[in-house]
Amino acid sequence: MAILRSQFNQGLANIEINGKKADRAKAAHQEIRSILEADTQLHEWGVDTILIGSYSRDTGIYPGKDVDVFVKLTEVDTGAMPKDVYNAVWDALVREYGDADDGGRAAQQARSIKVAFPDEDDPGDDNASFSIDSVPAVKDGVRWAIPTKDRSRWTGGNGRWVTTDPEQFGTLSSVLSTSLASPAVGDRNAYKPIVKLTRQARRIHVGDRRPGGLYIEFIVYEAWNAGLVAGTDWDPLFAQTLRCVADRLTVAPWAPLLDPALGTPVEPSVAEKDLTDAAEAFRRLADLADNALVADNCEAAAKWREILGGNDRADPVFPWPPGCGGSGAAASSTLIVARRGRQEAQGFG
Repeated sequence: MAILRSQFNQGLANIEINGKKADRAKAAHQEIRSILEADTQLHEWGVDTILIGSYSRDTGIYPGKDVDVFVKLTEVDTGAMPKDVYNAVWDALVREYGDADDGGRAAQQARSIKVAFPDEDDPGDDNASFSIDSVPAVKDGVRWAIPTKDRSRWTGGNGRWVTTDPEQFGTLSSVLSTSLASPAVGDRNAYKPIVKLTRQARRIHVGDRRPGGLYIEFIVYEAWNAGLVAGTDWDPLFAQTLRCVADRLTVAPWAPLLDPALGTPVEPSVAEKDLTDAAEAFRRLADLADNALVADNCEAAAKWREILGGNDRADPVFPWPPGCGGSGAAASSTLIVARRGRQEAQGFG
């Protein structure tokens, strides 16, 4: 069995948010949070900002377009009107950054405010640019609530707020990733790196279609938390995880995936066709991964390269092991086509 630990380590480095961009993102979210926490109205409402999302959980992948800030208003509850709460956060940010419709950098989203941070050296480089999304939240018992995306319901009765608890999922992720019972590769706990590899595979083979990266991360959490994945190297851990994702997506239309923090079905729900399409994509990826486990180094690497695709840092992100690539890569590709058939060798879209 091919064990390509160093190649997986390099692949992870190629998909992780690190270096200059990570430093810029940190400075940007600190800037946004200081502006929000200094606002008079928000201060009266007990503003307390935290990071949420894949960036805060260290499960995000390059290019990392969005960093999410959770704007907790500790003195406000769901008796408030979403419009009033949202507008207070909007006012604080638009004063500082200007309205994007008038040439500024702040723009209204369905229930968050987006502030763009283009790269100063190359403003047109989309991969170097990112945004900070600020999401207003009010107290909802022991949890939090954010405005529903349907703004027509903001002034109505039930349904104007949506219960959430991103802090709890962050805590659950950290507990799992540091558990002594959780698989590790060398001295590195494997859970979060495997989440990143799986999100990269989803980005390449599912793209802009649903389910999104968070939904897939929920599945990986469910599988790892249940002890369905075991091993001490990236290859088998990733292969098992891909199979778990494929299997879970297959049954999701009638056995809804639960939000780990809330214990309720993930909202908004994903259409059955999107689930079945994603299940088929991951099933093919899982088959590829299983074949990689019993292949020689070069052929295994070719399969991992197909699964993980590329980005503007490295294309593919998974490097060849010594002795592969060049004429060796061409020979390996020929073998793959001969053994798997031309159509299957082309990828999954």
